[in-house]
Amino acid sequence: MSNLWCDSVSRRQFLTQSSWTAGALVLGSGSAPAASEPSEASKPGQPLATRILGKTNVPVTLMTLGTAPCGFSPKVTVQDIADLVNEALDLGINSIDTAPAYDKAEEGVGLGLGRRRKEVFLATKVRANNIQEAEKSLANSFKMLRTDYIDLLYYHSLGNLNLEGTFEPEGVFTWLLKQKQAGKCRFIGVSGHHLPGRFAPFLQTGQVDVVLVALNFVDRHTYNFEEKVLPLARKHQAGIVAMKVFGGASPEGGGYGNPNSVALMPPEYLQQAVNYALSLPGVATLNLGVRNKEQLRQNLAMVRAFQPLSPEEQQKLLAIGKQWAAKWGPHFGPVTEEKTKT
Repeated sequence: MSNLWCDSVSRRQFLTQSSWTAGALVLGSGSAPAASEPSEASKPGQPLATRILGKTNVPVTLMTLGTAPCGFSPKVTVQDIADLVNEALDLGINSIDTAPAYDKAEEGVGLGLGRRRKEVFLATKVRANNIQEAEKSLANSFKMLRTDYIDLLYYHSLGNLNLEGTFEPEGVFTWLLKQKQAGKCRFIGVSGHHLPGRFAPFLQTGQVDVVLVALNFVDRHTYNFEEKVLPLARKHQAGIVAMKVFGGASPEGGGYGNPNSVALMPPEYLQQAVNYALSLPGVATLNLGVRNKEQLRQNLAMVRAFQPLSPEEQQKLLAIGKQWAAKWGPHFGPVTEEKTKT
């Protein structure tokens, strides 16, 4: 088995995975394998492969339920999100990601978890420029999520924050570490879509447990978290979570708030995008945002159909991505600090 697979994948999980990957199409297709009847791997309660999330030593499923699209969508209710959470758990997903910034997402996740809280590795975020904002944010997250502890608390979107003084005694990052010491969260993470240069100082402290960054074969040519951040994350044994695997919502479609919005990534390349992200050394799980149960099942099918890319396949995919990157541009925000000052 490729060393890109986690050793935690059991023989039974591997056999289950193989039943899907045997039907996956070659580079250039992007479709999940078709079947006349649902396979055992697609049925509720069947094992979903896991990988260890860095030094947390927590086994997380290859797909994390992302809640930004459903949280932002005006046609999705809090109860709809709760139902989506339970559907994800029934399908074997054990990792959920949310944030106060995702409108009603935290409330829906909290409603859905109920007595199932212990089944989930739950991540939320703090997007704050000072301790007062951070404390208010976290207090509300506990209320919305109906829990007394968070598994993973991210410093949300480093590229959009004023980080001056964050490592000082009264800084936000120092405050986050104190939340871990106090038992309010088990682990601390940092997240971001752009300005990859901002991640190194945090990782170099050795106190970051997880990084959540944009990873896809197009944006590698723009932001390149793959080479600018992932090696340092691996060096410090930080778990790696991939987001924006499909490039995020197309701005031409109105973003996540539009119930009919689509991903930037062409649909015929979605499977390849999954294969690319899960083939990156150190990546434990893909944070895939969904709006409804249909999208949840479609994304999960692609994750189950994952096949590691060969070096030749990766190079072909990156060549395609380089062409698209010229059109996509720095769509998440500036690449370097210098550009933010112009």
